[in-house]
Amino acid sequence: MMTTRFQRGFLFLTLTAASACAPRATTAPTPVPAPAPAPTPPPVPPLVIEKVPVPEPNPALPAVPLVQGPLNIKVVYPTPDHLIQSKDSNFILGSVGNGDAALMINGVSTPVWPNGSFMAWLPNPPADAPRYDIIAATATDTVRSSIEVKIKTPSTVPPPPSDTIQPLVPARYATLIGPPAYASDTDRVITGYALSGGIQRWFLMPNTVVQVTGTKGSDDYVRLDSAQTIRIDKGDVKFLDSTYTPVPRKASAFKVKDKGEYTDVLIPIRDRPAYYVDETGPGMTLILYGTNGPAKSQRPVKASSSSYIKTVTAASSGSEMRYTFDLKGPVYGYLVMWQDSVLTFRVRRPPKVDSASPLMGRTIAIDPGHPPIGATGPTGLWEPVATLAVGFKVQELLQAKGVKVIMTRTTADPVDLYYRPTLGRRENAEAFVSIHLNAVPDGQNPFRAEGTTTYHYYMHSETLADSVHRTAVAHLSLPDKGVKRENFAVIRGTWMPSILVEGAFIIMPDQEAALRTPEYQQQYAQGIVDGLENYFRGLAQQQR
Repeated sequence: MMTTRFQRGFLFLTLTAASACAPRATTAPTPVPAPAPAPTPPPVPPLVIEKVPVPEPNPALPAVPLVQGPLNIKVVYPTPDHLIQSKDSNFILGSVGNGDAALMINGVSTPVWPNGSFMAWLPNPPADAPRYDIIAATATDTVRSSIEVKIKTPSTVPPPPSDTIQPLVPARYATLIGPPAYASDTDRVITGYALSGGIQRWFLMPNTVVQVTGTKGSDDYVRLDSAQTIRIDKGDVKFLDSTYTPVPRKASAFKVKDKGEYTDVLIPIRDRPAYYVDETGPGMTLILYGTNGPAKSQRPVKASSSSYIKTVTAASSGSEMRYTFDLKGPVYGYLVMWQDSVLTFRVRRPPKVDSASPLMGRTIAIDPGHPPIGATGPTGLWEPVATLAVGFKVQELLQAKGVKVIMTRTTADPVDLYYRPTLGRRENAEAFVSIHLNAVPDGQNPFRAEGTTTYHYYMHSETLADSVHRTAVAHLSLPDKGVKRENFAVIRGTWMPSILVEGAFIIMPDQEAALRTPEYQQQYAQGIVDGLENYFRGLAQQQR
């Protein structure tokens, strides 16, 4: 029988299916052993963060208030991507929002103050994992945070500047840049630095011509005379034409004019000299560099009996003129001015003071430190906010004692750093006090650095610094870090004794909390006012 293609296909499928269904001989299957049960991992113990106590409280400070808010880790310092400038250890500060919290930073249990703030001194994170891992926990909540920083490595540390001075051959003359606001104004100066480092500075008048002998890094090396070379920032130096030839500088005979509150010593001279005022002796010495005196030496000149100056002596020493001032008492204030080819050295007489009411009738400048910059405490208290609060309390206390108070700022708006002492001088203040709160740079342990420090720059301000420091330490009840000499712009005014007080460390949790209270702000203010009163009472005793 003939079959079609379709039929043949059907038949094949049918046969195949039939053969699949046919019975076949079978054997018992080999049993497969059951897999062994996986070992049970040991239980992971819960993370335990030890709640460590804070350092022993200072009983003289207001108690830190208890805060029991939600956990919220805020790191004030270091900021993200900050390059830590220390060799092996550094501090980290901030807050966690709850004083009952336990805190761990990079595996180290860290104390939390009652208001939720923290300050830790820790080893630097490793360079291959440059971060702080932070865990804060209470009985009911745990919060984690991480902040990335940068760690010094050979690739992040710039090479040290070359110690080689590149001589300028031949030497070039240059003028110092920066015209003053007024022809006789003394507030705009160009700073010169000693070659050997240290604190000695030369504050030179704009448009003074100097000789540049070499350069290194960002500094030009300026020769004031054959015996004195200093460093001046390149940005403050403008070279004159290479053909410039200086005319020898010659000072004519000086004159002395008493004006009651001050005495002027007038020195006719062709152009502005580089100068320095030395206060190391019983009086003062004014040095004019690159300057010769009159053809005939001038005899010592006696001032009038009403002047604070006894005598003035001029002497030529090589390429310098030296003017020595013998005073009736300690240096109180002075100015160096230039106008119409006359250098005026103005010596200030101390004010007449009543020992029974030493602050009555005084004019005092109070400078609440910062902004635009300033340190910040663990819970965010910014230094300019706290210093302004203290400044207002100083103002109130002084006004109650009959003082005219000059406030360098009364708002949160920034005030130029160099305008602050200028304002005090133009108001004829008799003392200048700048109020600050301290912090430390990378690599310094704040637990060891904390305390009260008072600074001055000029030696005639040291007595005021000593007086205010003693009473500030007594009222603030913090470690006494002493009176120090430092080159801060706000205390470089010469017309009055000027100091800067670093009363407390705003980065320390207990001190930041205290500085938020009117009580502790008043203690800081009272320490300043008591010191001022003691200082002026001392002046009154000298005048007997």
